Amino acid sequence: MARTHEPGHQQAGLGPTGLQTLGDQVTRLLSQLRRHGVRHWLERERDAFVQTLKITAGCVIAWWLAAEVVGADLPVLAPMGVLLTVTATAYSTVIRGVQQVIAVLVGFGAAFAFIRLFGVNAATLAVLIFAGLVLTRMLRLPPRNVQIPLTALLVLALGSGYGFARFVDTLIGAAVGMALNVFVLPPRYTDRAGKELADLADELALLIGDIARGVRGEWTYDQAHDWLRRAREVARGLRDTQETAEQAAESLRFTLHRPDTEARLRQITEAATCLDHACHQVRGIARGLADLAAGARGLPGADTRLPTAFPELLRVVSRAFDAFSRLQVGQGSARDLAGLRAALRESEQLQQALSSALRESPSPDLWQVHGALLDDCQRLLYEVDPDIGPHRAAIPARAVA
Repeated sequence: MARTHEPGHQQAGLGPTGLQTLGDQVTRLLSQLRRHGVRHWLERERDAFVQTLKITAGCVIAWWLAAEVVGADLPVLAPMGVLLTVTATAYSTVIRGVQQVIAVLVGFGAAFAFIRLFGVNAATLAVLIFAGLVLTRMLRLPPRNVQIPLTALLVLALGSGYGFARFVDTLIGAAVGMALNVFVLPPRYTDRAGKELADLADELALLIGDIARGVRGEWTYDQAHDWLRRAREVARGLRDTQETAEQAAESLRFTLHRPDTEARLRQITEAATCLDHACHQVRGIARGLADLAAGARGLPGADTRLPTAFPELLRVVSRAFDAFSRLQVGQGSARDLAGLRAALRESEQLQQALSSALRESPSPDLWQVHGALLDDCQRLLYEVDPDIGPHRAAIPARAVA
């Protein structure tokens, strides 16, 4: 079973396709519903649902203001202004709203001046686009903000009257978006970060559970390589969650009840560190299994048998991360904490049985690999231990009380 390429390294061009990624996401969703139930899933998505309803209401309000109060014929730009400003933290919403208004004003002014001087032609079009993109950089607007050249082009095509209408609609949308995000349920991103951490812990629990089922019988290098690929994907997802945690820190500005939110943010940050360490351990398990199956480093690749206690220990580790996942939603619960502690207690006997089996191993090479796998499992359990582990602050205080 020797391999010509190094175990644990994915060959170029063999990454998951878009359809495979979509299939994985559907599988994860169905797994969450099966493992936790619809009620727990709705609790995870509660903040997203609330923000979605708020944004929808804001778009309707902006449309009504532009149509009924200002008298715009087709005020579609007003809800667009809401969408461009409200999908951020309360602090960023104010910044984005001001940027939108400035960009539209600059675009309108530039287009009006160029049309007056040079008329409407291809040269004016090129100059407006080039100047608009340059001004976007000079004003330090986000690269995705193309309001300056966009407004200039629309004024070029439809006349200066449209440019003024666009400015009014954008001003209404930005004002509604800023008011909603600052005063009506401002998104704090702590719930979103907690939900993303719960999803990541779920993915780790699912992956570890799949490994446990896979190594009970005959398994191959290709299986181990797929486990390693999935572990790397979880690690990439963790980076996105850390960015959400940074948004959560920013969202403390312009919001009330900061002490509770700050405590929640500290807990989320600690949980992210915990899962970061856990990802390394799971990758170590998958890499060790891939080395074993490939016969790397002089290992007997034909012999992939593992001590019977090892898949059982992995199953318990999966249960522990499942409980850790549930603790990251909302404020957690004492029931979920009890489930985590029960899994840790059950693991103690399995660890002892596995240690005894390793001492009786006739092959020193296999003993080293099996010992490394046991050590990774022990580290995984230690990471989520709510009593003696290094990340006790990752457990919500209300669940411990």
